[in-house]
Amino acid sequence: MKSPCELVVWYLLPAIRSELAKELKTEKFRFKQTEIAEKLGVTPAAVSLYISKKRAPDFKFSGNIKEKIKAIAKRIAYEDLSEFEIMQNLCVICIEARKTYLLCEIHRSVESGIPEKCKYWGKIEKCMCEKH
Repeated sequence: MKSPCELVVWYLLPAIRSELAKELKTEKFRFKQTEIAEKLGVTPAAVSLYISKKRAPDFKFSGNIKEKIKAIAKRIAYEDLSEFEIMQNLCVICIEARKTYLLCEIHRSVESGIPEKCKYWGKIEKCMCEKH
């Protein structure tokens, strides 16, 4: 059985990065793939795969998560966010996705035998990198 961390690393985080890359590439922000790669700490090749939808599952994020991704894209475009600040923002989105039980849905889609009513992966308090 896959752990929550595996689900985040292999499915959720790439999906979040993919949405963020696509948002930064829009007419609104017009980022180049190399700029997106630098901001997200990934390779330009990874960004190309995110944008072309060849890497990362194409999840339907809820309105709240979608709005958070757009807000982070805006902050990346207009503020000089450090890599750490970008990571903190990605962490917030990941936690929100877990709270809405998206990780439970992901788990059911990649492994058999997961109960339909399982809500285990939604149990999370907060990001450990948040300021206390």
